[in-house]
Amino acid sequence: MTARERAKGKTKRACDRARGGRGAQAERSDETRERVINAATQCIAEYGYKHASVTRIAKRSGVSWGGIQHHFGTKDAIIQAVLDRALDEFLLESRRISPTDDTLEGRVKVMVEGAWRLVNRPGFLALLEIVLSHRHQPPRRNPALRYRARVWNVIIAAWDHLFGHLNLSQEEVEMARRVTFTTLGGMVVESIMRTDAPDFDGPLAVLQENLLRLLSVPRQTQDAGRRAPGRTAPRSTSTRPRSAA
Repeated sequence: MTARERAKGKTKRACDRARGGRGAQAERSDETRERVINAATQCIAEYGYKHASVTRIAKRSGVSWGGIQHHFGTKDAIIQAVLDRALDEFLLESRRISPTDDTLEGRVKVMVEGAWRLVNRPGFLALLEIVLSHRHQPPRRNPALRYRARVWNVIIAAWDHLFGHLNLSQEEVEMARRVTFTTLGGMVVESIMRTDAPDFDGPLAVLQENLLRLLSVPRQTQDAGRRAPGRTAPRSTSTRPRSAA
């Protein structure tokens, strides 16, 4: 092997090591970012947006504030990453809300259980905390504004996927949606307010019953309206008894 070939071999090995080093460094960087985002999400969900300090986030993640600044720069950038993660999880979980059978009962069960999974998670709680804490901020200073609209659009899309085939008026659709999500929202608030771990199986069962009742009324009305046109109820053929002569 000539000196030139040996030199080329050394250069190639050095380049391979450099590429491998950059790959390992990028992997470690991604892992650090994940730890910080997860820690920030948990701190916001547990303590609220105002009290999710950088000190708590650093302690929970095991990353120094200097390291956090290196990866994110500011707390606002961390919040943006938390919102992005929450929306990604919301979109991923919403795709699992799919009917397992064609019965209305089955679709209602899938909707209630799937929607509860969407909102009963740290990512959604963090999103809710950020939305509430910025609700009086002007649009240019509100990081959660565009996420709020996208979350609602995802909910509507999941709803239409399950119940779009029903013959419902806009008022009936709005009422059923409000019953569903105000109930689930109240359960989320209860889980925040209480210090124990409440059991929500009962409320979820009641929600399924109420939603099934709301969605079944239009179907009954539609079935009743399928009578042939012009057909009326039979008239009574009874007559008064004749008086005796």
